[in-house]
Amino acid sequence: MKLFAAAVLALTLVTTTTLAGPPLRLWVKNSSQVTIGKLYIAIAGHDDPGAERLGGKTIAPKGKMQFLLEDGADKCVVDLKLLSDTGKEYSYRARLCEDHTFTFRGRP
Repeated sequence: MKLFAAAVLALTLVTTTTLAGPPLRLWVKNSSQVTIGKLYIAIAGHDDPGAERLGGKTIAPKGKMQFLLEDGADKCVVDLKLLSDTGKEYSYRARLCEDHTFTFRGRP
């Protein structure tokens, strides 16, 4: 019985890991004149934008930063919320299936 339970648990862990898919490395490039002060990235369709990703850092104009997306089965479409260092909010839906780079241009 213990062997059966262990096999079921192992199969569940493999299935869960497989559904989650591999992590996606996302680059956020700042091609604007605005400094990005806060950044939230959520898999499209999730209501919760999750934790703020910059952790006190900023992305200056012409700067870029890489983020690792580990959660969710489909990471091709993400919702991004950016706040400038002056507090202006920008929201985008980005398709990242082929190019794993989002370029912020400072326009809604």
